[in-house]
Amino acid sequence: MKTLLILLSILSFTVVKADNYEEVMKKNIDQLIKSTNVQEINQLAASFKRIANVEQDEWLPGYYVAYAYTRSTHFIKDNDSIDHQLDMAQEELNKLIKSKPNESELFVLQAMIYSIRITSPMRGYKYSSLSNEALSKAEQLNAENPRIYYCRGNNVFHTPKMFGGGKQKAQVLYEKAAKLFASTNHDNPLWPVWGSYHNNIMLNKCSAEK
Repeated sequence: MKTLLILLSILSFTVVKADNYEEVMKKNIDQLIKSTNVQEINQLAASFKRIANVEQDEWLPGYYVAYAYTRSTHFIKDNDSIDHQLDMAQEELNKLIKSKPNESELFVLQAMIYSIRITSPMRGYKYSSLSNEALSKAEQLNAENPRIYYCRGNNVFHTPKMFGGGKQKAQVLYEKAAKLFASTNHDNPLWPVWGSYHNNIMLNKCSAEK
């Protein structure tokens, strides 16, 4: 029943006009951050998509479509289902990158999608390389973006030490991300803020495992 009420609440924001765009976006973003249910997250992605269709001059609704599908994979164990969600995220992201090729946040999200694609050792080299390339592009566009170093830290943390990874090298990146998360403030209240909480968890994990 609770899930049904949440879904009905999400669907109630089908039509978005300029005067309530920010309000509806904030409600959807807040719900997305809290949700751990794949069905709810997919409904939120659909809601963001409807907003994007109305507010065609705004890129953040489309960003949150892609981010929602990407985030949903954290609550999925089946590899085929993970790929399916990421395929939908990639479809939306491709359009965004084409229309807004100088936005750092898009390439950070692209990097995360590539990293999540690594569901088997055979995929490791291909997608880790693609992820690092996307992060390098994001850094060229905005070196002060904390999510770059958070995602790079994750990549390094999960790379074997013999291949240049490991927790000690990852810790340096998490520390840089933490400083930027603490000092970065964006004027747009809808701007992406994800990464800070988990960055602190990973930083503490690196420190504890010395």
